[in-house]
Order: sequence, then C-alpha cells, then structure tokens
Amino acid sequence: MGGAGGTGGSPRSGEGAQLRRRIESYVRAHHTMTVATYGRPWEVDVEPPGSPGPDWGRTGAAVGLVPHAATVFYAADDRLRLIFLSKRTSLHGVHIRAGSPVAVTVAEEFQAWRDIQGVQLWGEATVLSGLERAAALAVYVARFPFVREMMAEPRLAAIVRGIDVFRVTPVRAAFTDNRSGLFGREVLELGC
Repeated sequence: MGGAGGTGGSPRSGEGAQLRRRIESYVRAHHTMTVATYGRPWEVDVEPPGSPGPDWGRTGAAVGLVPHAATVFYAADDRLRLIFLSKRTSLHGVHIRAGSPVAVTVAEEFQAWRDIQGVQLWGEATVLSGLERAAALAVYVARFPFVREMMAEPRLAAIVRGIDVFRVTPVRAAFTDNRSGLFGREVLELGC
C-alpha cells in the first residue's frame, strides 16, 4: 500500500474501499480533466482537406502513432464513468473512434509541492449513441446547466446537437496526495 511517503501499490480490500471513496470524492469535486490518447499524428480539425499534416519527419513520429492531450469539462456518473462532449473532428475523438485507450488526469493548480493532489485514470472511451447517449447527456447537463441554456438558442443548439458524447470507463486509478508524504500515491484496480 502506498501510504505516507509511499510510491504506489495496491491496497488491501478495506483500504481499497476507502481509497475508492477518496478517488470518487476528488473526481466529483472537480469538473475539468485532461484526456490523453494516441493515434495518427495530425489534427483533423485544423489541417485543410488533403493536407499531409504537420512535418513530423524531424522527430520520426509520422511513421507511428503520436500522443495527444486535451482538457475538457466532464461529469461523473454513478459508476465513476466520465462523460465529456467534443467535436467529432477533434483529434482525441478520432483517436477514440480508432480504438485508442485513454489516460485521464484530474488535478488542480498548486503553489507548493506538499499540497499536490490529483487522480489519474486509465481505461477505455467510447462514443455514445441512442439511449446511452441520452442518459449520459442528462448526467452532463445536470452537472453543467449552461448546456440546457445553449440548447435554447437555435444557432448554438445546432452546434450542440452535432457534438459527440464520450464516456470514459476507468479500469485503474491512482490517487496522488503529497500531504501524506513525498510522492504519496496509491493505486486501485477499479473493475468498473
């Protein structure tokens, strides 16, 4: 177990339930996350049609896959699955559609290293449709009522209707809490 001053490990079952509650509490107390994916190396929504993408030749990244990270608003459902909205042409959206696993961080800005806290999650993300999309969108709108207000404006409503709804299902989580010691980190297999 990664207790005070620990660098990680899996907690015993009673400690696992307590760690899960701490992770859930932290995730529910925040509303922005950074989602990381990997896949083909150019921005679909930035490059003109037919463009070969940026010149990745100097780094050799064009031959393989490249990482991508984006910060988005999210809402957590009752199973700690994270719901977010994004354009269909966003690079992370394209990566997710192509089957990229995801990593997520939820953290805030701190001035002192001793205060640092945050959650890392690893899992899979999917684009939702039908009833799953509607249910997830209801969770998102409950967290962010401004989306309902946007839907009242015809121009914005058309844009929102064209946005994809994504759900991240985490399978592993880590809670970092430097208040418990330098690099205080505990890892939990979620099995969502």
